[in-house]
Amino acid sequence: MGHLAWPITILALGVVLRRQIGDFLSAIAGRVTGVSVFAVSFELAVATEVSPPWRSRHTDADVRGLVIAQDVNDSYFDSLRQTLLATGSADFIVIDLKSDGRQEWLTSRLSLFTYLLSRLKGVKAVVFVATRGDTSRTFLGIVDASDLVRVLGQQDARLRLAWLQTEAEQVGRLVDDGALGADPLRVPPTVEAAVPLDVDHWWGGVASGTALVDPLYVARRFLSRMQWQPQSPIPPDVPAGWLQLPEAPGRPVTWEHASWIEAAHLTDGFLAPVVRPDDCLVDNSGWSSSDRVRAVASARGEFVALLSPSYRFERLVDRRALLEELGRSSVEAEAKP
Repeated sequence: MGHLAWPITILALGVVLRRQIGDFLSAIAGRVTGVSVFAVSFELAVATEVSPPWRSRHTDADVRGLVIAQDVNDSYFDSLRQTLLATGSADFIVIDLKSDGRQEWLTSRLSLFTYLLSRLKGVKAVVFVATRGDTSRTFLGIVDASDLVRVLGQQDARLRLAWLQTEAEQVGRLVDDGALGADPLRVPPTVEAAVPLDVDHWWGGVASGTALVDPLYVARRFLSRMQWQPQSPIPPDVPAGWLQLPEAPGRPVTWEHASWIEAAHLTDGFLAPVVRPDDCLVDNSGWSSSDRVRAVASARGEFVALLSPSYRFERLVDRRALLEELGRSSVEAEAKP
């Protein structure tokens, strides 16, 4: 009975305590490696990546950078739109910062697409990579998608405000309830209360297609709240934190409240508290499938990055799913006569 208790505990807690799973997995990893792993397929736990096309098919515009909000539409970025609308889910996205000095991702665009992909595709993790020497996609760390959006919003409150305003525009706004301390407004019984939609339910409708909302429209509305088109004459001293977009004939001068993401932000900057650089394993080509299962089960974190000997990111493994499968397999094995 004692041998059966651990697999059952692994399975039950793995399913119920999904948000608190990290501490639990660390506590049981040593016991899991003693369970037979031959019936578990490692490939079942390999996480799914979503790789949206960020560049326009018709221009050199890159939506990760300084693109005016009105150009984020299906005329310029239809392939991106199709990826966002496609059915199916994904576990993670790779953010490639390239080499030092390259400007690849604005904070506003990282917040925008991390949040959109978490809502529309179920993305849970973000893998940061960069070019180091001759090695591209060198692993830098993993961060939970929700933590990344939160920390970006703490770094720039305008991001949080833009999301709140964009969602409120879709689901409805609360009626002003009066000044702080005043008696609350009461809806008479003869009047139907105007209550905003549930934002999670609305996003579910967008993801399923029942809400009939173009995700690029949501992106435009968000970016329009992060951009500024000052009246002429342009102020001589633009406040810090604003980047000027490339000028174009017939368009007003436009600025965006954002900054470029750098690798240093992950190690010594504002992203360091949430980035996990150690949730990885250097994959051994001599490992059998069961060896690899044991190695990942003994690692840390909900997701584990598998790397080449040069530290190049190869794939991501859902360690939680792997341990749940180990638990199921063990229960079935113990239940056999």
